[in-house]
Amino acid sequence: MTKIIRFPVEKRSSAAEAIRWKAASDTIDQALIAGIERHGLSPEELSGLFAHRLGTLLRNIEDRSKIWDVCEKVLRKQAVLDEI
Repeated sequence: MTKIIRFPVEKRSSAAEAIRWKAASDTIDQALIAGIERHGLSPEELSGLFAHRLGTLLRNIEDRSKIWDVCEKVLRKQAVLDEI
């Protein structure tokens, strides 16, 4: 006899929500590329800069588990949206 384990059903993100997240992600990518190409910053310098800014942002977030949720959803949708 097997036991069926029921996992909670997670809320699926809408296509509009995923598109919004991808747009924000693309904006960050553009900022990174501009930092390297226009401003002559190294990837290490940009990594430090972004890490510092993200640290500031993270300090002000109460429920950090939501961050992982968003990251997972973005990664799952990224491949599909890149083809659009």
